[in-house]
Amino acid sequence: HDELTIDSLMGTNFTIRDFRDMLDRAYMHRIIGLIQEEEHETQLDTNISAFSPSAKTKIETPEKLDVNKPKVVIIARNDSRAILNEASLVKMAQGIKFQVEVLIPQKTTEAIRIYRALNSSDVMIGVHGAAMTRFAFMRPDSACIQIIPLGTDWAADTYYGLPARKLGSRWLIYKILPQESSLYNEYEKVDPVLTDPDSVNNRGCEFTKKIYLDRQNVKLNLRRFLKRLQRAYRYSMAKKNGHLHHQNQ
Repeated sequence: HDELTIDSLMGTNFTIRDFRDMLDRAYMHRIIGLIQEEEHETQLDTNISAFSPSAKTKIETPEKLDVNKPKVVIIARNDSRAILNEASLVKMAQGIKFQVEVLIPQKTTEAIRIYRALNSSDVMIGVHGAAMTRFAFMRPDSACIQIIPLGTDWAADTYYGLPARKLGSRWLIYKILPQESSLYNEYEKVDPVLTDPDSVNNRGCEFTKKIYLDRQNVKLNLRRFLKRLQRAYRYSMAKKNGHLHHQNQ
């Protein structure tokens, strides 16, 4: 098998879509239980509030899902390759009529909760990294925008882009410019780290990890990124309205 793909020529005739169907079957029962737990907790909080109006616990009613708006999930990172202007990205997405959810996975986060968030979304946005494997939680024909930091082009397409396209995802890429990388403030403007990442990667994977994976964050040029976001929005609305013409690029 290849990276995150299933070789259908190995005799089983299974594909990555079969794996995706298996995830649906595996998680369905737990999702039903999760919904029931949340409904019970909401009812319990409501009852407590009614009997104890002076309770200090803040109870917020979650916003109802607007089925007419596409939903975008932004996969947040807390360490390296974080989106430094994430709040502005959220506001921009809301401005073009997306419903936005920022997903901040923790080591203790139950996988089913991540699956549920992504399985109900139309678009996923994330920076290159292991979290992008969660494209498998999204419905086929959903859209993904992968933000590609400096020095990660090959790995981004090999490990995530190609498998996602085989699944049927609308895979959009956004390759950042040097000015959008935190490395831009650490190196001279003519340094190969900024101008020729391939030459740095050719020195060995330890250099790739140390420079591009462990020490790089991203500050998006929102005007430039808007084009990808609008494309994902138009695609999602066409799918909702039954006018989908699937074409990856």
